[in-house]
Amino acid sequence: MATIKIAFDKRADHKTKDKKYPLVLRLGHDRKTRDIPFNLHLKDNQYDFSTGKITGIMNATRHTKRTRKIYSDVDLWMDEHGGEIKNWEIKKLKSEIERIFFKKSPSHSILNHGAVYLNRLRLEERFSTASSYEDALKALIKFRKSLKGEDDTVLIKTLFELKDGKLKVLDDYNDLDMEIKAMDYAFSKDFKAYMSNRYKSKNTPAIHLRSLQAIMNDAGKTYQDLKDHKPLSSIKKQSHENAPAPLSLEDINAIRKLKLEARTSIWDTRNFLLFMFNNMGMNHFDMAILKRFQFNDNRIKYFRKKTIYEGDYFSVLQNEESLKIIGYYLNGKNDDEYLFPIIPENTTPERLHTVNNGKVKTFNKYAKRIAKLAGIEKKITTYTIRDTWTNIGLDMGIDIRKISSGLGHSSVQVTEKHYGKSVSEKILDEINAKITSS
Repeated sequence: MATIKIAFDKRADHKTKDKKYPLVLRLGHDRKTRDIPFNLHLKDNQYDFSTGKITGIMNATRHTKRTRKIYSDVDLWMDEHGGEIKNWEIKKLKSEIERIFFKKSPSHSILNHGAVYLNRLRLEERFSTASSYEDALKALIKFRKSLKGEDDTVLIKTLFELKDGKLKVLDDYNDLDMEIKAMDYAFSKDFKAYMSNRYKSKNTPAIHLRSLQAIMNDAGKTYQDLKDHKPLSSIKKQSHENAPAPLSLEDINAIRKLKLEARTSIWDTRNFLLFMFNNMGMNHFDMAILKRFQFNDNRIKYFRKKTIYEGDYFSVLQNEESLKIIGYYLNGKNDDEYLFPIIPENTTPERLHTVNNGKVKTFNKYAKRIAKLAGIEKKITTYTIRDTWTNIGLDMGIDIRKISSGLGHSSVQVTEKHYGKSVSEKILDEINAKITSS
């Protein structure tokens, strides 16, 4: 049976400097409690729980009448609708009381609409994008925790739970949620400053801000009152060019010549590394989810997962080394089985991105050992292979437009942005050599 009472919210972070606490209507239902604030902060001696009388503040009599009336009206309503309420979750009970007795409209909050947006991405099987957008929301919640004086270093595994096929905000984060309209320019600037101080990568704040802007833009198209609310549009979200440390062709050859025991993890990693290099710096995720049917007529045919909605389709003729590597893993596999033993066959689409992230860590761990064995002082990761393919191509004088096409970039400008310094130096060196030699 649902219950209500008037109480103080005595959580430490809700206490004011003058030792006042929020007065709340406390709901109890299904062994859970929720508070609805009266928007009054009082000292212990300013509210009499036996009489419901408020003293010591301006308009005390009016506030007393208001809180008593709300309590009485809610109590009567709950008694009249008890049979229906017993089947509700406490979240719905709170929402209904807020709507009917506190005149609150349905919340247009960032987490609630984020759940709607991410659910749509899930249905489109864009799990990687959904994960990236949730990371941005996690950063926002950590910022909100820091503002409340709470520990913002605690790991947040997820903000949502799947109920009846839809994402719902976890109860633990409802109090940290906020109205989209409350995210004004000043708040956004402070949030950016917080991320710039917290994250090592200079690009992380820009990535998170773009993700939040996408969610807010969608909310603006959904709710009329948010149509013109675009505080993030005036916040700079500048990306910093990569500073790649690519391998040389000599480094790649040194890796090829290593004597490694067959059918071991480090041997597998060397095979995957060379396969990615031979396939135009293929992304690790794209390699991990290749199916047997995508290898045909000595070609690997696939859509690049990151830009599949842009129609980035590749058909790559395999060289002798890659054909040999593929041969190690065929073993009479069915068409729908993964080509390489990276992702377990029973992995659901929702978990593919998460599982791949774990496999990337394994790859990077063994790649570090490979670098040491080959006498390579540079750090090797999955990203290194893509940078290496690009850099070697530019060194060979291959037209940057062809390099850009091989990388799956939408334009040469994107390639120049990602590999700015390297590209600029090589183009200028080429121009300078031609001019000075004449």
